[in-house]
Amino acid sequence: MNIELPSDAMKFVEGLVASGEYNSANDAVVDGVRLLMSRQQLRADIQKGIDELDAGLGIDGKEVFAELRERAKSVVEKAG
Repeated sequence: MNIELPSDAMKFVEGLVASGEYNSANDAVVDGVRLLMSRQQLRADIQKGIDELDAGLGIDGKEVFAELRERAKSVVEKAG
């Protein structure tokens, strides 16, 4: 697959390669596509959560924070 990027995007990718952040333009573009994939998954996960809340499947905030405090306490105790 050959892809043409707008000049500003190409300069950006070239800068990433020149700085040593990526070994090649291909590596930078692949990473960019992976980020887009992650963003799409995040959107789907958020929508799933919204749908669950709309269906009344949410958890009370006080319960959530109580569970988080217990988890944090457990982690601290294990580390200490």
